[in-house]
Amino acid sequence: MILLNNYTSVLFSAVLVGLSQHYHNLGFLSWFGLVPFLNIIFKEKFLFNLIKYSLIWGITYHMIVIFWLATNIGTTPLVAFVIMIVTVLILSLNTVLIILIWNPIRKFIPSFSFIFFPITWVVVEFIRSYGLLGFPWVSLANSQTEYLYLIQNAEYVGIYGISFWIILLNVFFHRIIFRKQDFKNIIFLIILILPWFSGNIIINKYDENSFKSNEKLETLIIQPNIGLVEKRDFAKNQSNMKSLIDSTLKNISTSTKLVVWPESAMPYQSIQNRDVRNFLNKNLFIENLNLLTGNIIYTDSDYFNSSVLINKQGILGIYNKRQLVPLAEHFPFSSIFKFLRNINIGQANFSKGDKDYVFELDGYRFASLICIESTFPEINRRHANLDIDALIYLVNDGWYLNNPEPMQHARQSIYRAIENRLPVIRCANTGISQIVNPLGIIENKIDLNNFGTMSYGIIKNNNEKTFYTKHGNVFSLVLLVLLLIVLFLSIVNYKKNE
Repeated sequence: MILLNNYTSVLFSAVLVGLSQHYHNLGFLSWFGLVPFLNIIFKEKFLFNLIKYSLIWGITYHMIVIFWLATNIGTTPLVAFVIMIVTVLILSLNTVLIILIWNPIRKFIPSFSFIFFPITWVVVEFIRSYGLLGFPWVSLANSQTEYLYLIQNAEYVGIYGISFWIILLNVFFHRIIFRKQDFKNIIFLIILILPWFSGNIIINKYDENSFKSNEKLETLIIQPNIGLVEKRDFAKNQSNMKSLIDSTLKNISTSTKLVVWPESAMPYQSIQNRDVRNFLNKNLFIENLNLLTGNIIYTDSDYFNSSVLINKQGILGIYNKRQLVPLAEHFPFSSIFKFLRNINIGQANFSKGDKDYVFELDGYRFASLICIESTFPEINRRHANLDIDALIYLVNDGWYLNNPEPMQHARQSIYRAIENRLPVIRCANTGISQIVNPLGIIENKIDLNNFGTMSYGIIKNNNEKTFYTKHGNVFSLVLLVLLLIVLFLSIVNYKKNE
């Protein structure tokens, strides 16, 4: 019966926290959803059981959050299902790693082990965002985008500071419920209220008028809503192109300087081809009109998923995507082992870009990152440090016909706006396109599976760079150093007492 209750508690916890990632109004579930899981692992003494429970929690949580990987219509159902299972298993090992790191620490300093649990969790979550398999998508912080005051703190502590608050809140809920430590109530209330209070102070230090100006780069964002099957139909490539051009010309104004099309807007038209450029010159480009679009760029030995800025005079700039989706866009190690380049189980096997890039138009500077790059804080921070006025994301979520994938993807751009206090322009193929102002407020939006256009004026960014933009994940790095010191001391102490 006890064992059954343990499994039930672990599963119930994972379901609660998993659901918090699916709906805006359920984000609060993560504030206490970990409590049943914490109650099991804080009592458990055997390492095998700790690993078992953490693995069960990790598999259940990640399965709930990213089950949609199996619904990818861009590949076969079997391949999509296998990719989902492999991804869930890999991500679940992070939960096991948290327990393996935390367990020797709790034996070394049992009185403070409850504090080191959220520290360990956040450090692993932070490290997980880097490297070949980096995937901050499943960060606990991403469940909190509905709470505007709370997430303002990301300007200083990043998303990992928000995750830390969530886990710390769960820890104190556990201590009050199961340890009956009423004397901790004041500390608990401080932990509960402080981020909301500080977030209110942070957001109110900004004057909304500082994000407005009469001088602006007038921009038109197009969400074509061309389904993946239709987009991949070569027989429709000219009609799709004509439809995109027609919808653009119908919605531009005399002041429009920049038109934004999404990732893979022209799957069969290479912007490097002279005939394609001539076609655009004849049918789209009027005087002073510029186009930012996703396109495939070829070199002698590589081809890239790219953002391209072009006008009547030719190509003005190119950014090659640096953070590719493993398996879907890039087969691991294919840049080292050339024979792997021919393997393609997703949409392509692209080469990785090797440098950050800023586009400049009429004195305005902007970065144009592609799809999943919008979910990585660091690559956005690097570009924000290059004195840009806006972040523009070119996205194709057409692989998924329904939520939650498009919703989960879109809402993460709110953090990028807050971290760097820059406007975010998100242009998607089938949705969700949106404009997020530097306060993290969505000013305009085109819903999933809808055609639509939005106009936005990019202004010069005269605000000082944020703490996060200048210094990055200092909060997480401090926790990392602290964790390494205590972990080292716990290992030394263990060997001494052997």
